[in-house]
Amino acid sequence: MSATDVAITLACFLKFEAPDGNVLLSDGGMLEYDSEEYTAYDDVFGSVYEPEAIEAAFGDLAEDSTLILAPNPDATLTDWYRTDLENCRVRVWMGEVDSDGYTVSTAEQLGDYTVDTIERRQSASGQDLLVLGLIARTEKLFLKREGNVCSERFHKTVFSGEDGFNNCTDLRGYVAWGTESPRAAGAGGGGGFGGIDRGIAPRFRA
Repeated sequence: MSATDVAITLACFLKFEAPDGNVLLSDGGMLEYDSEEYTAYDDVFGSVYEPEAIEAAFGDLAEDSTLILAPNPDATLTDWYRTDLENCRVRVWMGEVDSDGYTVSTAEQLGDYTVDTIERRQSASGQDLLVLGLIARTEKLFLKREGNVCSERFHKTVFSGEDGFNNCTDLRGYVAWGTESPRAAGAGGGGGFGGIDRGIAPRFRA
């Protein structure tokens, strides 16, 4: 690589909206994005010790990740290991640093999370670590069943005291082709999952 080649500097940075104020951390050095200054170190929460890869979600699982911080050794334990950190918002970006080596004009948001769990660990050298378990912010709202989602809680806000939603489950039943549906006690006709009369042959054959 010669001295005249174009160099592109990428920076990764995050905003942790802690109760006492935003914690703005970068992966090294100092930069400005959206009129806010990000540094490599915070007086209380220290620096990013290890960010873990984002785990993709499958089915009804929420996208999640983990952020490990190395708090300032001079800060007291109660300053950074607190239950009120749960449900705080964490956003992560990656952007290209401008030619001034300081400003990031445009950046791509890599994730928008909510702190789901907090944990205190120690590194091999005995250093205190703060482990933030993160969950995708939009998924967290659905898991908490906030808003007008199809849930027992919302159902009862419309039909007070009506418990029919309690019988709804996501379980499925299967019957083989050509079998009779199970009959309810004292009732005539098919019911349940089937609905196929006795004696009807399978439509498809091997």
